[in-house]
Amino acid sequence: MNTTSATTPVHPTDRDSRVSCLTTAQPAAAATLATTDQIDGCRLEVRCTERPSFYEYHVTALVEEHTDTVEGARAMLRVVADYLTEHRIQPISEKIYGRSEVRTPVLALRDEIFRHHELDVRAIPTWLEGLPLGNCAVVGQQIWGVVPRVRGVEVTTVETPGVGYARLWEAPGFRMLHLPFVRGTREDGSLVGDEPAQTEAMFANAEIALKSQGFGYAQVVRTWIYMGQLLEWYDDFNRVRTSYYRPAGFGGPDGLPYPASTGIQCHCADEACMMDVLAVEERGDTGVTEPVATAIQRSSRQEQSFNYGSAFSRGMRIEIEGRRTVHISGTASINPAGDSVHIDDPELQCLETLMCIAAILEDEGGSLRNITSATLFCKTEETWAAWQRVCRLLQVPDIPFVPVKADVCRDDLLVEMEAIAMI
Repeated sequence: MNTTSATTPVHPTDRDSRVSCLTTAQPAAAATLATTDQIDGCRLEVRCTERPSFYEYHVTALVEEHTDTVEGARAMLRVVADYLTEHRIQPISEKIYGRSEVRTPVLALRDEIFRHHELDVRAIPTWLEGLPLGNCAVVGQQIWGVVPRVRGVEVTTVETPGVGYARLWEAPGFRMLHLPFVRGTREDGSLVGDEPAQTEAMFANAEIALKSQGFGYAQVVRTWIYMGQLLEWYDDFNRVRTSYYRPAGFGGPDGLPYPASTGIQCHCADEACMMDVLAVEERGDTGVTEPVATAIQRSSRQEQSFNYGSAFSRGMRIEIEGRRTVHISGTASINPAGDSVHIDDPELQCLETLMCIAAILEDEGGSLRNITSATLFCKTEETWAAWQRVCRLLQVPDIPFVPVKADVCRDDLLVEMEAIAMI
């Protein structure tokens, strides 16, 4: 990907006849547009948010019709690569959801297609095996990226020790660094000992990579943490994370608020845990004071998660150029006291999860209509069916998300959703 171009993209309103649905996801003044396409058996959902110096894109692609792994993946990857190229999107993060046994051929196919489109393939996507809710081996792909409108806005690929290639987004007033696929590895790439040891090494590798680009862990605003065996050692993970966060300055009455986070069952290969990391640096020397990143520690429906032992904030708001981006942490059916509610009732747990997410967004001046990207984790096929019923019966606004089958952080929880919203 050429990361120096500042040309204007083809805006969603200028798309050709392939667009089957175009609606405003929120009032016109908010300048976020939504498109939904059905192309070659794939569903492509795009949310584009306009700001003075850049367009911000969230692209979600789902395999819908193909049962053949190679052909389904090929169609999805081509559709996404075509869209990135047509709109000159500079990707910041990329995730692909599918079974681990098809990871190698699908990633090779992705590199082939992306190279053909002259897209930068050095920063590998985060591959996540949350089991498909259905028959296909590859579920979907999520990309977050930007298109510059002025000079000084660009995304570059940078090499970092301990992690490899990452994406650095620079603009007047701020820098953002996205680290993909951080694991608990040694310098030679081999995994260290048991689960707690890998967790410690994972956080240490993230910090080394951050420092190589002039960031500190105190500037981390969002983490996505994945564990292959979540329920077996989630308490140990929380203990290690909390002990790592204390010297970094997080927690306590005078400490930094915790980053927003998701902790869920997913994995790539044989690692005990892995994570993606997003850090933000405010650059006041430019005369631009944005963005301002502030933690959402509670909502009108839920209290601080640290009250029951989890070191993360409910969400993170980032103010950029008069718009608010809200990163919502993994959210489940938990009441203000920290108790799981609606045990053994998938429909009510789905409803409670939606209500908790909607409460965060309402507190921030938005609603479910503002969601631009999300991932839905369902413990069972029955829960997935319940989610679809609840959304249909209540006419929940169309939310672009990837659905996968995965354990949630408690044995009695059936569903969890993470989301990004533009307000």
